[in-house]
Amino acid sequence: MSLNKKMIVWIVALLCACPTFVFAARAESQSLETLLAYLKSPIAGTRRDAAHKLGERRVRNQLAVEALAVTARRDEDREVRAEALQSLGMIKDFSALPEMVDALKDTNPEVRRVAIKALVALYTEHDIDFITNRRAGWNLFNPFLDTNDHEIVEPYYSVDPTIVTAIGESARGDRERDVRISAIRALGVLRGTAAIPHLADALSADQDLRIEVLRAFIKIGDPSAGPHLTPFFRDSDHKVRTQAMVAAGMLKYKPAVEPLLSVYGLGPEKKGTFKKVGDRVKGGLSYLPARDEAALWALSLIGDERAEQTFVENMTDKDADRRQYAIEGLARIAEPRYQDQISRLVLTEKNGDVKLAEYWALYKMGSTANIQYIVRKLETDQEGQARAYLMEATSPADLYPYIQASSKDVRRKVIEILGRIGDRDTIKELDPVVRTSSASTADIATVAIKRIEWRISGRPRASDSVLVRERPRRATNP
Repeated sequence: MSLNKKMIVWIVALLCACPTFVFAARAESQSLETLLAYLKSPIAGTRRDAAHKLGERRVRNQLAVEALAVTARRDEDREVRAEALQSLGMIKDFSALPEMVDALKDTNPEVRRVAIKALVALYTEHDIDFITNRRAGWNLFNPFLDTNDHEIVEPYYSVDPTIVTAIGESARGDRERDVRISAIRALGVLRGTAAIPHLADALSADQDLRIEVLRAFIKIGDPSAGPHLTPFFRDSDHKVRTQAMVAAGMLKYKPAVEPLLSVYGLGPEKKGTFKKVGDRVKGGLSYLPARDEAALWALSLIGDERAEQTFVENMTDKDADRRQYAIEGLARIAEPRYQDQISRLVLTEKNGDVKLAEYWALYKMGSTANIQYIVRKLETDQEGQARAYLMEATSPADLYPYIQASSKDVRRKVIEILGRIGDRDTIKELDPVVRTSSASTADIATVAIKRIEWRISGRPRASDSVLVRERPRRATNP
């Protein structure tokens, strides 16, 4: 292309873009008064745009909040009502909570779904699009949470019980299935323990809704959901019974041990091999195991002595996953008499995931030095597995030497883990990191310290400054 032609193309492109630039500049310069006036426009598109821009400003202006609340309740256009609700969630002013809760009864199902998402956004906006989206796929490290579904608010957040109850009612009784699914997902994000009875009622619905409830139970993380899981251990649907069993395992629900042992005793299904739901990925769990294997997996997560013999029987199984579950179960029992046997097995084990589980078992059984083999994996493709093991460290002090690891990546990941499991002594270990490290590492250490303090005190203090805007905790691999 000649220089002149290139110049013409460039000028045409610039002229086409000019209206966009002008509009953006004009939108940026619009005053609060102008946007409030636009909320009264007879043109629905103008009202919707004004509601959107008021949310983008994220300013807790009482006039803006009141105007958006009125719009959310009264506007005749459903898209305008939905936009107003979304903006109220972004502004995070609880004075509009009555209007946001009332929107859960809106005549339009899409507005009700947006209301649920907006109520969650009062506490977090990170990665919550999945609440109102179709599922995108299966998480490789946790088949119970899809690739866009890992959000959980921090345990020290106190969610307004009005919100939990209202969303719980939507989960149990909304006439639209998609709205019920959104409500169920939202309760998982908000750790809605008080809504467990509502979710239990929803378990009687169709299969996909049942699976959503089981995932929510996992995220809520309260063992009181356990009694609602055991009836589904022998469900006719492969996915439902697998999720029910492993959910009981992840919740450490000990009364499930005997029912799980009973299911394990049934053996695998008589019809063929287990159903795959994706390619087998190293370090991942992207499959539905056979019935008895799912029971073994759940038992390994609980780590109860009643399953000890079952674990021993599977330590040398030809299937790597069964070996891994068996070793992990013994690790959680932490019975030292298996140290010698596992020490011999680790020398000949070819599967990397099983070998890592064996090192973890040796560590849990009292050989503290073996934690080094787990820490090293934090910068490999086994990071998820290693991180999950370290989250169950016998003592935070076992990780202190690695705060000064030679690898920057390892240092930062260890500090982040300590923020999740640490105690008051951990704060003393991290204080020097804040003072002497690079800005990025110091920030990670600061967040870790604050997370420990908030967990101990039960909530953030008003005097605490927010240093890093970060993602709340991901649901971890067991």
